[in-house]
Amino acid sequence: MKIFTAVIFLWVSSISAQTTSIRIQPVDLPKRPASLSRAISFSCTLDYDPSQCLTSASLLAKVLERYPTEKMGQWTFVLAGSAHWRKTIKQLGGDPESPAFSELSARVTVLEEELFETVDSRQSMVARRFGLPPGSILDYAVTHEMGHAICGELQEKLAEKYGSDLRRGTAPICAIYGKRINTP
Repeated sequence: MKIFTAVIFLWVSSISAQTTSIRIQPVDLPKRPASLSRAISFSCTLDYDPSQCLTSASLLAKVLERYPTEKMGQWTFVLAGSAHWRKTIKQLGGDPESPAFSELSARVTVLEEELFETVDSRQSMVARRFGLPPGSILDYAVTHEMGHAICGELQEKLAEKYGSDLRRGTAPICAIYGKRINTP
């Protein structure tokens, strides 16, 4: 497998950006769901256990197959190990307690390893923070980030409205809540 470095830009103000790079390895799913857009790809950071990476990417693919991934266009989901998660997020100027973020210009969503754990106190803590029942945080995080991706939405509240539409089984109509800025 090919290992490469991804550079992720996260705008922390309208004037400047911070850059961080993470080394990732692409993941080939042996049983990719047929309904999952071929434009969606998966990678894991090098600190993610390879066998766990494949298991987690397969679980993510099962979650994604319920949603209109074709509306995302070319998109990469990176599963990141938890060991360096908070440090990386802090470097980017983001919320270290958040288990996911998307970088629209790079067409990348990064998901923390803890989202895929079945028994974990951090997963429970994150679920409580967002007022969610145990076991629902992965679906919530994925649909929220898809709200950013599908609608090209930078604002968290609007991305959540679009994510809520997805969880209710309806494709978001981006113009309803705000202006679409980034189309696939």
